[in-house]
Amino acid sequence: MKQPSNRYSALVRWTHWLTVLAVVAAYVFVNLGDDEAPAIMRWHYLAGLAVLALLIPRILSRLTTRPPPIVPAPGRMVALIARVSHFALFAFLLVQPVLGILQVNYGGELVSLPWGGWSLPALVAPDHAAHEWVGELHETLGEIFYWVIGAHLAASLWHHFIRHDNTLRRMV
Repeated sequence: MKQPSNRYSALVRWTHWLTVLAVVAAYVFVNLGDDEAPAIMRWHYLAGLAVLALLIPRILSRLTTRPPPIVPAPGRMVALIARVSHFALFAFLLVQPVLGILQVNYGGELVSLPWGGWSLPALVAPDHAAHEWVGELHETLGEIFYWVIGAHLAASLWHHFIRHDNTLRRMV
């Protein structure tokens, strides 16, 4: 009988770290670009779509396989906080790209990618009020996402350096 692994599968680890890179790229490009720099914003759109695409195998894996155990096992409160924070992270990874697509479409534009003039079809018709509202929501949630990511990073370091468990090692 095969010994259970103390690490996530290679697929989960790769998609996790590629998602990290895509989120960082999305933040970098959105801070470099704006309406006057559409070429840079196309890279922001691509990074957001990468986040969305990478989320699919991560969710499927979460639904079909049990994560490797944390050793030593955390208490109930730590385990609950971990579940809630991971749910929040997955929700942000889904909602942020979808809101970004809607914001662009409500603004009367298509989500265009950096090469070949390729664009996603519009999901919604232009609507100025919806464009403004979704844009504000996308930006506000993006700022909250900074804090959630920071808490996730801090928690992984706390687990590694203070608790001395295998939480961080499971993902590397």
